[in-house]
Amino acid sequence: MELIKQLPALGRDLGIGLIFIGLISLAAVAVSCIYQEWNAIIPILTATVPLCVAGIVLRLLPQNGVKPSPKTAIAVTALLWGFVALCGALPFLFADISFTDAVFESMSAWTSTGFSVAGNIEQWPHTLLFWRSLMQWIGALGIVVFALTVASGAGFYRGLYRTEGRQDTFLPSATATALHMMRIYLILTAIAIVAILCTGVGIWDSVNLAFCSISTGGMTMYTDGIAHYQNLALEIVLIPIMFLGAIPFRLYYLSFSKRSLKEMLHDRILQVMFALFVIVSAVLVFDLVINSGLAVGDALREGVFMAGSSLTSTGFQNTDFSLWGFAPLFLLGVFMFIGGPQGSTAGGLKLDRIIVAWESLVWWIKKTVGSSKAVVSMRHERKPVKEEDTASLISGSLLVILCFVILQGIVLFILLHDSYFASDIPATIFDVLNCVANTGASSGMIGPDMPEYSKILTIFVMWIARLEIIPVVILVGGIFRKIIRK
Repeated sequence: MELIKQLPALGRDLGIGLIFIGLISLAAVAVSCIYQEWNAIIPILTATVPLCVAGIVLRLLPQNGVKPSPKTAIAVTALLWGFVALCGALPFLFADISFTDAVFESMSAWTSTGFSVAGNIEQWPHTLLFWRSLMQWIGALGIVVFALTVASGAGFYRGLYRTEGRQDTFLPSATATALHMMRIYLILTAIAIVAILCTGVGIWDSVNLAFCSISTGGMTMYTDGIAHYQNLALEIVLIPIMFLGAIPFRLYYLSFSKRSLKEMLHDRILQVMFALFVIVSAVLVFDLVINSGLAVGDALREGVFMAGSSLTSTGFQNTDFSLWGFAPLFLLGVFMFIGGPQGSTAGGLKLDRIIVAWESLVWWIKKTVGSSKAVVSMRHERKPVKEEDTASLISGSLLVILCFVILQGIVLFILLHDSYFASDIPATIFDVLNCVANTGASSGMIGPDMPEYSKILTIFVMWIARLEIIPVVILVGGIFRKIIRK
């Protein structure tokens, strides 16, 4: 009942978001016309029409003056993203795949995860292949825009940012933020398309790869992924493009408005990310040469590319992981699990939270071993944190870290009871790490041959993880409370 009362206030912003997604999804219809795939127009409309209709209905709900609570806003966002994924699955049903597989493909795309259970995508029409790429492109930015819009409508916007350790927002309203983010996103996508074209890849593949790389989504139009192209220049170009997607939009806006790259160059999160890129690349190359016996050139090609793919949580892969040992595979999985910075298209636990956890550990050690009379302030982003903000900063980050670890453990516990997944435990651990991190790099365990129940489980895990768990916990908790009261 409370949800129904509060929905009209949320519907104003959410309705615009759904209508926007529905309209921009019509780009897939244009592809149908270009390639004269007339039979593919109806399948795309089965997704776009429900999105637009739902958006219009939400916009037209009569206002009752009831302001939504933060918990309701977050819960509705979680539900709505599930609805978007279900709509996105409808066109795939025309490709002769099961409903479960269709929802899997859609959820993987909308959450910019990149896993696929479709074994014959090369036979799909151009329209459906573009639909997958477009969903990744929209979804990567859309999940951030939805969160900001709903939080703003609930008066929770600034509080949400404070829990993540930032006192500032880069624009005064969520709506203005969303518009500027879209402009930045379009510019980055155009840069990516031109850069990929320069590697000799055709316009069709360049557009799709640009969508999948700038969104850090990781899907491609071929079952063997980036390895299909056998194009070293393409792999080199994709590395900076993946990092462009993993840079927080806030930094793009500040750099543009101030006409200076100072904000980016001095941002500690980016400094840590690029330092880790160098370290992980070096470790992977060394291990692949010494323990896997790869030639130095091949080790450099695979190690550096996969380091970039993991730290940006993109999931592109240019190698067969069956040729890797467990140690480099586990290292790669850990950094894919961590993911990129907050406020970017990257998924995963987020590097920001790991840095906060490290800073809180250093602060605790200094307080413990130092003089009892000394006042030790925690420092974040090279600045002292106010005493009243320290607890919320630490607890907010550690809570999400704990939730991700618990989710990882629960999924592994369930899957390893199955003989299919227990047959290759290292590969299963790697794929589950990537699933929870919304990173689609796979050793083969999560794929077309996995049991039906595990596909359903994975669908929910991708949804839960992309929403960063807390919204789903709030949603489920609210449902259980209502059931108990009744």
